[in-house]
Amino acid sequence: MAGMKQEGWKGRKNGGGRRSALPRQCSASPHGDKKEDQTLSQRLSSKSKMLLRHLALLALLVAVTWAQRQGLRPGQGQHQGGGRELIRPDPEACRNRVNHAATFHNGHYYFFSWSHGPTRQHERDWLDARNICRKHCQDLVSIETQEEANFVTDNLRSGNVKYIWTSGRKCNFEGCDRPDLQPSIINGWFWSGSNVRIPATNITHVWRGDWSHTGGSGTPQPDNREFGENGNDEACIAVLNNFYQDGIKWHDVSCNHVKPWICEDSDDLLNFARSRFPNIP
Repeated sequence: MAGMKQEGWKGRKNGGGRRSALPRQCSASPHGDKKEDQTLSQRLSSKSKMLLRHLALLALLVAVTWAQRQGLRPGQGQHQGGGRELIRPDPEACRNRVNHAATFHNGHYYFFSWSHGPTRQHERDWLDARNICRKHCQDLVSIETQEEANFVTDNLRSGNVKYIWTSGRKCNFEGCDRPDLQPSIINGWFWSGSNVRIPATNITHVWRGDWSHTGGSGTPQPDNREFGENGNDEACIAVLNNFYQDGIKWHDVSCNHVKPWICEDSDDLLNFARSRFPNIP
């Protein structure tokens, strides 16, 4: 920040004082002669036209930026990825989360999209599903233990659900070039809902999750199969229900696919919301 301040004031100091930030022609004496006034008027008129052009361009840029943040691109529909962002929790939705077909397990409320009337037939891409959870002070489920994996598996089996999204994510964005995260397909996985690292996929001495031994290409998961087929990075973790005759297992999947989802209480989001609205259960 100190460097930025020095750069901003560069050329503005004269000894111990500060030079005027105004251009020289705008700080001229108001008592100049008529010719100087006319010249100044012509300059201002030219500058006004230039300013209007710049403002028009700025308005266009703002409109395009807003559209991208809404997940839109000119001429395209609302389901484009664009610049969509994570949302903040809604206090009323956080209070009501316990009434939405919720299951209480190990100190957290869980929400199964297929068990709730309004979302029973809904499938969403990974970010949409995550934002639905976040609105309610939850996040997509983070399967951090074998016991929780069994809990999720039991609910998929009893609900006869084909697949679901989890909060599992591959670190494939800015800042993910750290040596300890390479190669990312082995060491770059984490639970975005809890910010907990997922053990390396090739580790053997601890539980490393329920990755499938097969997939669309017949190779163990994760395999980033779609990247070789169409350039889509398989950067999100879904649980598939015997999709490849492999049981209920984890698969890396491109995040733009649509699926049902499981939400789980987020301690961070609940603490944030409760600090402002203490009556949230």
